[in-house]
Amino acid sequence: MIRFRFKRLRYLLGAVALIGGASFADPLPAPDMALTNAADPDETPAACREGDFSVMTYNVAGLPWPLAKKGPEALHAIGERLSLLRARGCAPAVVVLQEAFSHDAKAIGRIAGYPYVVEGPYLRTGAVPRGMERSWMLGETAGTPVDSGLVILSELPVLDVKRAAFPYGACAGFDCLAAKGVLMATLQLADGREVMVAGTHFNSKGASHAPAARTLDAYRRQARFLADFIAANRNPDVPVVIAGDFNRGKRPDRTAALDAAIARLGGQGEADALKTWLAGGPRPLARPADAATIIGRGRDLQFTLDTMGKTLIPAGADIPFGTEPDGSMLSDHIGYTIRYRYSAS
Repeated sequence: MIRFRFKRLRYLLGAVALIGGASFADPLPAPDMALTNAADPDETPAACREGDFSVMTYNVAGLPWPLAKKGPEALHAIGERLSLLRARGCAPAVVVLQEAFSHDAKAIGRIAGYPYVVEGPYLRTGAVPRGMERSWMLGETAGTPVDSGLVILSELPVLDVKRAAFPYGACAGFDCLAAKGVLMATLQLADGREVMVAGTHFNSKGASHAPAARTLDAYRRQARFLADFIAANRNPDVPVVIAGDFNRGKRPDRTAALDAAIARLGGQGEADALKTWLAGGPRPLARPADAATIIGRGRDLQFTLDTMGKTLIPAGADIPFGTEPDGSMLSDHIGYTIRYRYSAS
């Protein structure tokens, strides 16, 4: 009985460290308050509908009780705000959630009223490569008691869904307790054109409690898996948005691995969509402090993959979920939207 209780406590503590992705050893930098978050200049429906469709990525920190960093009220508020944005015609057409583990987190789409809600993988499959070190104490041999936490909400009709957890060899430490991986949906725009949106959540570093060399190896394997999965499942005639919590930070080794994976798919890993849009010159972006924080953290990213004659161009950006007027946040991440123009020659 003592051993059983010890195991339960160990996995509970492990899940706290892991699922938050950066809650203990990888604390996220505080929002950059050297800038001032301004009132949103893009509040009108005409402005927020710029482009052909929009994608928001948001790690909502939706851990189940008693692991939750935020109460259910915060998750409910996220759903309510999205509902209000939908009523005004300003909600993102597609929302890619990470850490939507709890019942309250998974209810965000229902509260917001999105007609299409797609969940990610639930179990990790495959076998550990022969000779790879696995730690019982870090939960690396315990399977996946927690699902991926990935959810895609969509206003656009969902034509097809592909999902897969990272294999057992592509995780390290307490991250192995969750079935993190890739969720990809094919969506139809109002004019009949199609776009694919893939959501993902990569391995943490210090928060996994695994040795640094093993976390880097897992990260590299996940980057290769992401590239292999998308290459095998994408329609070569349909452009792709890849969004999520990549846990990259300003780590050169991780940056190189992710850039290589995106480059294999024909994209530019060093030029994520938010930086690309901001590089176009002075832009009327609300919450400039939060925008600086997103770029400085280097975790919450969106990349585009174009096809022959079909290009996705960032046409606008906004931050529906950042630092609140009282300085608080609904999550420990910032949720931001990129509005894309679908250009076909």
